[in-house]
Amino acid sequence: MLSSRWVALGGSVVLLAGLLFGLGAARPHARHGLAAAATSGTFSFGQISSAVAGSSGCGTNQDGEPTAHVSAANNVFVGSERGLGGGSDGWRGIGQAGGSGAQACSIQYAGQPNGVAGFGASGGDIDSAWASAPGPSGNYTLYVASLNLGSVAVAHSTDNGATFTNMPVQGGLPGDDREWIAAYGAATSLLSFHDITTSEIDVLRSDNGGTSYVEVSQAIPVTDYKATNNELGNLAIDRRNTAGATAGQFWAYQTFVAASTAAGTAYNEAFLAVSNDGGSTWTDRPIPCSTAGANTNLNHNFPNVSVAPNGNLWYAWSDDTRIFTATSADHGVTWTCSGAVSSSPSNQIFPWLVATSNGVDLVFYGANGANSTWYVYFAQNPTSTATGWSSALQLMPVHAGAVCEGGISCTGGRQLLDDFAVDTDQQGWAHIAYSHDAPDVGGAGTFTGYAVQTGGTPAGYPN
Repeated sequence: MLSSRWVALGGSVVLLAGLLFGLGAARPHARHGLAAAATSGTFSFGQISSAVAGSSGCGTNQDGEPTAHVSAANNVFVGSERGLGGGSDGWRGIGQAGGSGAQACSIQYAGQPNGVAGFGASGGDIDSAWASAPGPSGNYTLYVASLNLGSVAVAHSTDNGATFTNMPVQGGLPGDDREWIAAYGAATSLLSFHDITTSEIDVLRSDNGGTSYVEVSQAIPVTDYKATNNELGNLAIDRRNTAGATAGQFWAYQTFVAASTAAGTAYNEAFLAVSNDGGSTWTDRPIPCSTAGANTNLNHNFPNVSVAPNGNLWYAWSDDTRIFTATSADHGVTWTCSGAVSSSPSNQIFPWLVATSNGVDLVFYGANGANSTWYVYFAQNPTSTATGWSSALQLMPVHAGAVCEGGISCTGGRQLLDDFAVDTDQQGWAHIAYSHDAPDVGGAGTFTGYAVQTGGTPAGYPN
């Protein structure tokens, strides 16, 4: 992840260095002694194996910065990246909902969706999405996006992740950064990314199942100061509710943080770009309560939005110490804010949430002291109200020592990279993908872990 930090550095030499190393050149294979799934709280977790396509079980992988989504058929997909030049890896579980008896390492290694053979240096940043309606095959199309040196590669699968067709150049030439993807219906998807020459948030659209994309807009008007001074987060689509949308189109949402005024120097306000016409035009809407600390920089990885099945929005961000959330029932026009989600632990970063039919699940990395041991934390909001958050549950330890969020400027502390993920299946059980030190906590390498909820309270189904 280069993000807006690259713009401040400038220059083609830095661009090349960032693409080859800052986004993560292929990491050395990490060994780990965990041979079977373990349990933490109400989760089964483990390091998923990337040894042989079609195999399952705990083992080793050399990936980081994962994505995780569950289809309407309860098909689980976990993806993660090896760094530019190394490609991406994928794991799938067909009809593998959580609950009693679920095992993290039962999902199968699916090989490399964004393969590198003949396709350039794939393997930077990764995001994924399942279609919301079956295609001609009867399956939900799966999309996996990854950086491919100077462009964005998008792989798609119509057989639940058994095989992929990778299209290596979808947009972004001559350069891009941190892509996100979201899907609608049987064959439509939106793809967003930073244009690294300007930091504009470009939005592309495909209506042919990911075979090709056409640029349709920028999420921030190019004349707005925020267009070149922002940090983007994820992209989401409301797949169930079209009231108020342009006829035949859908609501889409792009997160970012920026300065609250053109003269500002810190990215101290969270914003949501809102489209009611399938990504063709956007209105940028601020979240006023995010400026509660006027001098606070929210330029931390990453702002995150999720759409509940009823169309309500949930937004999360970090000020590098606490996690905050806000909810909106009118497409981001007005917001109700939570304040800090939890007072413990003392340091909380990298929020990711999923809004469901019966509450909201939130994950983040937390530590009691920035140089201490970091854990995955899991919090639930069973009432879907701004102040309904439960105390955060500490799950597995993942990192020892400081965490660096400076992208290519980091000289250490990058094992957690830039984000992780949570989704729920149709029964409401949580599925979490996270980064972990390798070969174990305190190690200099990284691997991807996966956790599935086996007990406690399930939330609901996602949008």
